[in-house]
Amino acid sequence: MAYYAGVDIGGTKIAIGIGTESGEILGEGRLMTADFKDGGKGLDAIAGEIEKLCHQVGISMESLSRIGVGSPGPLDGGKLLKTANLPTWEGVDLSTGLKVRTGRMTAVENDATAAAIGEWLFGAGKGLKHFVYVTVSTGVGSGIVVNGSRYAGVQGNAGEIGHLVMKPDGRLCRCGRRGCLETLVSGTAIQRTAVEQAEASPYLKTLAAIEAQDVFAGALNGDGTCRAIMQDAAQYLGLGLSYLVNLFNPQAIILGGGVIVNQPEWLDMIIPFVADYSMTDLYHPVHITLAQLGQDSGLQGALATAISSQVLPTTQAVAADDA
Repeated sequence: MAYYAGVDIGGTKIAIGIGTESGEILGEGRLMTADFKDGGKGLDAIAGEIEKLCHQVGISMESLSRIGVGSPGPLDGGKLLKTANLPTWEGVDLSTGLKVRTGRMTAVENDATAAAIGEWLFGAGKGLKHFVYVTVSTGVGSGIVVNGSRYAGVQGNAGEIGHLVMKPDGRLCRCGRRGCLETLVSGTAIQRTAVEQAEASPYLKTLAAIEAQDVFAGALNGDGTCRAIMQDAAQYLGLGLSYLVNLFNPQAIILGGGVIVNQPEWLDMIIPFVADYSMTDLYHPVHITLAQLGQDSGLQGALATAISSQVLPTTQAVAADDA
């Protein structure tokens, strides 16, 4: 049996697991990201946790075929560029750093791409050759599978749908531009809009603190302000997804991330906008569905990244100076 390690690096926590080629997680642990302002010390702790988990499940570190990492982007190969979630880790080479510390080859993917690979191997993308995975959570991102290969781009950053500018005079985004899709449809964006409009909502103005899920609850209970907020976000997300339909002509768009997975009813608002904004002939074959891996998508995606780097191809763009 082949064994792999998966590492899902997030702004709040780092999830680490040991698993098999079937996606079964044999053991897992958590580290708090805030404990490691220095990226090198973070990698030391990750390597130590992998070794500890190997011991717990009864295998040696040398038994690991590969380590897979899902990381916030942007990336330059296996190296972190400046990212809002891990500002003090800028320049850390995750791939080389973990290989040196563990002796195991390490594959690194943008976290949305890693989640897409997880759905491809173990979830809603199984058996598909053309699909796009979109995560809507604190942020918005996507991973792309084209003709049975994951599409990475020159640096590994393809799929930054959350930073498509949809409203040029809109809110300032963490990327430095205004009106990105992420500022309109993420959980953070929905929560912010709700706070701004709370006084107009009989439901929201009774709450001491407002979260995105409160807006969904209000909409389901007939609050007009809440429903309008969700409808506006659905329209922008539907528009963004229509770009994917027209650009990639996929078999499916798989929607994951906490904002969608925890409020599946929102899909009924979103789909009509995708249909309205897409080319009709390209929209017809698309199946829009929810991700299947749920809260485990990050760790399963990291594990799948380790597995897929050995068995699945990558379609990568060629830089102009490499052509």
